[in-house]
Amino acid sequence: MNKWLKRTSLGTAAVLVLMAGCSSPEGASDSAGGSAGSQEPTEINILTTTYNSAPGNDLDSLKQINEKFHVKINVTYVPANNYQDKLNVMLASGDLPDVSLVWDINTQTFANATNQGAFWDLTPYIKDYPNLAAYPEQIYKNVAFKGKTMGIPRVRPIDGHQSLLIRQDWLDKLGLKAPTTMDEFYALMEAFTKNDPDGNGKNDTYGFVGQGTPTLSNYFLSMFGAGLQHYVDDNGQVQPSFFNPKIKDALAFWNKVNKAGIMVPDLPLLQTSQTRDFMTQGKVGMGFTNVYDGHLYTDDLKKVNPNAVIKPYLFPAAPDGKVYMEAAPGSFGIFMINKKVSEQKLKKILEVYNYTATRETYNLVAYGIKGVDYNENEAGDITQTEEGKKKGYAFDTSAQWVSSYYDKYVKADLPGMTPETKEYNHKLVDTISTVSVPNPALGLVTPTALEKSADWNKKINDMMTNVIIGKNSFEDFDKFVQSFKDDPSYQRHLKELNELYKEKTGAK
Repeated sequence: MNKWLKRTSLGTAAVLVLMAGCSSPEGASDSAGGSAGSQEPTEINILTTTYNSAPGNDLDSLKQINEKFHVKINVTYVPANNYQDKLNVMLASGDLPDVSLVWDINTQTFANATNQGAFWDLTPYIKDYPNLAAYPEQIYKNVAFKGKTMGIPRVRPIDGHQSLLIRQDWLDKLGLKAPTTMDEFYALMEAFTKNDPDGNGKNDTYGFVGQGTPTLSNYFLSMFGAGLQHYVDDNGQVQPSFFNPKIKDALAFWNKVNKAGIMVPDLPLLQTSQTRDFMTQGKVGMGFTNVYDGHLYTDDLKKVNPNAVIKPYLFPAAPDGKVYMEAAPGSFGIFMINKKVSEQKLKKILEVYNYTATRETYNLVAYGIKGVDYNENEAGDITQTEEGKKKGYAFDTSAQWVSSYYDKYVKADLPGMTPETKEYNHKLVDTISTVSVPNPALGLVTPTALEKSADWNKKINDMMTNVIIGKNSFEDFDKFVQSFKDDPSYQRHLKELNELYKEKTGAK
């Protein structure tokens, strides 16, 4: 399984524009700075991160790929905590390798470098590499820079990272069903709080638990159709979600829930881990989290209650009758290719990345030689051997230089699941994918926001939280929104944001 880690922000550095290389026609797998008959293989230098001890470049997996493509891959692994600083220094000095993992191309540093021609535009090339071309179009849109593909996405699933987890055994005991509307959602919270769903004769359960900021500005609001941080209005303009009239439906709902005492108190102060704690300790009936967490939480809960079952469901429909789920970016960074690399070598690099964008080759890179460094059962679950671990193979180390293969069900599967659970989870992800909505301004950072967004975001989240807990009124919220509409600096930010949006989408 892939590891999902929070993206870090990029710093600022001076940009040194790199020289473009020559061009040559498409060739077979031996076309690059040398050929299969050359004395020396083509060296490919890659900079990436690692979340554990860095493996060496003498792994059998690399040797196999080197031999297949007549290359010599040299991977430099930098610990995640230091990676961005290292990347910025190398960019500033003009000393970037052939391939670099860039977490966010839309920061000022890498936007400037890209504008000045430091990296290859891959737009005309990707179509010639079938495994890379098979990545979902939405992912390429999400990582686009001025409408162009400037790197290979490090792919992740788009859907399955959010679902409504429900205590199925509580539902069955009370003779209820999963909610399909907000009214049913509220009624189920109330029943799980007041109707003794655990049967212990005590008033000691809650209907719902979920962490607050930053989730407060996402799940709690986007499920009402207010947008994922941003939305596109009727005039085609990108606007912040708190400008959307639907935001008041969301705030009113959660204010009512909070006032009724049917969700865990102090919601804005809760941490992510506490959602799991409340559910696995049998104190709460519902929460928002990954699809596969239904299985994971059930395993934990069965230690306390062998009959407990937690099952993931679709979000209930918003007041307008539509179901809104958030689409994830579908990538965690992109691999950008230095423009000083020749076109021949560029194509060689793309051949290698195309080859590694399959499950079989990803497993080779991540886990080593099958039957020696890892084993795989009929369900596809992988178990590393101690020998494989000692060599340094792991998804969070040796696999960090590849873009991976796209598996839409990553957030639905876990080792040990029954075939029935997997089938249910897959169908749920398929359904989610028909209603999920992407953030139209994903990754776009304006010059004004770089200076002011921290202050703005705190004020926005504080106001929404205060409306939910009743500290501020809806009249206060309306005045607050108007203050941003009247703020020249915020309006400048929105103007810049829409200019970036047009550039990213290639809109005229």
